[in-house]
Amino acid sequence: MSGAAPTLSEVPDEEVVPRRRRVKISVPLALGIVITLFFLVCAVAPGLIAPYDPLAFDYNNLQVGPRWTHLLGTDNFGRDVLSRIIWAAQVDIQIALFCTVPSLIIGTVIGALVGYYGGITDAIFGRLVDLVITFPFMVLVIAIVAVLGPGLNNVYIAVTAVSWVFYARLVRSEVMVLRQADFAAAGRVMGYSDMRIIFRHLLPNAMIAVVVYWMTDMALDILLGSSLGYLGLGAQPPTAEWGVLVSDGKNFMDTAWWMSVFPGMAIVLCGTGLSLLGDGVADLLAVKR
Repeated sequence: MSGAAPTLSEVPDEEVVPRRRRVKISVPLALGIVITLFFLVCAVAPGLIAPYDPLAFDYNNLQVGPRWTHLLGTDNFGRDVLSRIIWAAQVDIQIALFCTVPSLIIGTVIGALVGYYGGITDAIFGRLVDLVITFPFMVLVIAIVAVLGPGLNNVYIAVTAVSWVFYARLVRSEVMVLRQADFAAAGRVMGYSDMRIIFRHLLPNAMIAVVVYWMTDMALDILLGSSLGYLGLGAQPPTAEWGVLVSDGKNFMDTAWWMSVFPGMAIVLCGTGLSLLGDGVADLLAVKR
């Protein structure tokens, strides 16, 4: 009969079982994952990867160029540049985490509260944001570090004191939109407390944009930490840190260019990896949504 419904065996497979959405990992995302994992491994286990002690002097091999025994050459004290770059990854990844995680936590909590309640708290927060963004970020951080004194701990304090505002502003805008959603209204009708609505229902939906921004911010903070190290305000010698290594080699560019060039390449490569990772995650989450 022409009007009879088709039997199960006559129905195509794609109509019986819903087609699953395939999420493809893009080439930039894959490249960002590989580069980031490489630097994470260097940061976690530098002693297993570095061929030499990063602080060991070798006066028989002063400023030796790249060769098989020293793939990236040696510095003016005979220290292996490759080993120092690998050990410096530990410091710079630490900078990326310690500068961003406190800002992420503080900014997320304050931004969620301000975005949900609004009113006078939102007005006060707006004036604070205007005050912070009036001055260049780098200038504020350098000013705070100059007052507190050079050193990584003071760099963490200075960056956190400034950058939490940017996380809070992002979370505030997300929460202000989400609080108008039906699920938030349903939670209020059911008698849920404000804290439950904010931290169990609104924030999980607002964290996608925050995570993407966090990955990009880590790349920027590595550049910031390296810049402060170059200026003598960040990590202090003999600590191996990429900015410090670049600064140590700036006076030997004519005779030992590798002392500054290779650490500078490590800064660019690590920052590129984190940026690719952040952009790839953003695209991946956009596809899922």
